[in-house]
Amino acid sequence: MIGLLIIAISATATYFFTKQKLNSGSTNYPPVLSAQTERDISQIPPEDLKTLTVLLLGYGGAGHQGGFLTDAIGLVHLDFEKAQVSLISIPRDLWVKLPNGKQAKINTAFTLGENPNQPIVSGGQVAKQMATAVTGIPIDYFVAVDFSGFERLIGEELDGVEVNVPETLDDPWYPIKGEELNPCHMTPQEVAEATANYSGFELEKQFECRYQHLYFKKGLVKMEGGDALAYVRSRHGSTGGDFARSQRQHTLLQAIRDKLWSIEALEKAPEFFTQTIKHVTTDINLEIIKYLVPALKAAKDFQTKSVVLSTENVFSTSKSSAGQSIVVPKNSWADIHSYVQQQL
Repeated sequence: MIGLLIIAISATATYFFTKQKLNSGSTNYPPVLSAQTERDISQIPPEDLKTLTVLLLGYGGAGHQGGFLTDAIGLVHLDFEKAQVSLISIPRDLWVKLPNGKQAKINTAFTLGENPNQPIVSGGQVAKQMATAVTGIPIDYFVAVDFSGFERLIGEELDGVEVNVPETLDDPWYPIKGEELNPCHMTPQEVAEATANYSGFELEKQFECRYQHLYFKKGLVKMEGGDALAYVRSRHGSTGGDFARSQRQHTLLQAIRDKLWSIEALEKAPEFFTQTIKHVTTDINLEIIKYLVPALKAAKDFQTKSVVLSTENVFSTSKSSAGQSIVVPKNSWADIHSYVQQQL
């Protein structure tokens, strides 16, 4: 998912939105916002842009269980006045009230697009609405990529990236694609017994042949597409769970940013966009890219800040009525909005 920054930095633009005051409402569910009002920016000089926020969405895609649930949700927020890029992660297990009135994890928002002919584009609009409700930040655009597209972006378009791994990642339980149903030499009866006696990670460990050992040593590591995907998706290589994954995603984003500058992607932004757009879905177009390039060139020396919304700051773990592991606000949604603003 994090390869989306390829588009977000080198091929993104913004509309200015009329910000609406968010009602903090219930401490359990964020407010559902009505459509925001777009303003025409065609007459505004790029150098006058103040902020730009892009929602990044990563999902498994066809062939993956729950393939259109977002595996990663993050914002890239550029503040041109402060010369700062903020990377903000939203936990996929955050329990929210969706625009359709149902209570569910926020990673289901992407599946709620109303246009059957463009489910990803229309689903991206719903995801933008929910990300704004959670963070209090109006979202200008979204970029969504599935696992295959992510691997191609990193491996083919960027020819790999060098990632400064902050701590060694050692995960002996990383799933092998295509082996999800391998019985690992068990008989049908043994499989049934294992399924009856174990659940969750303990059940997974009964089928060792479905997993490979993933290892990334602390320090500078060259990663191709498959390596980068494994690095940001690993579930058991650190004690921080999904929140540690978010931090790794931010680390990879910074590696991608550095690679983009090294290959001078902005100097050939239209061509680069045309080449990479086939791997992603976005509500950005070529004319917007041409408009924004001058403003984005100023972002080369921006300070980068990582903001992981987690149980260490604004959230707590809980259980849904159906027994799902979920994340909820410690206090009110207004407190979350205030915390995000303090970090920007």
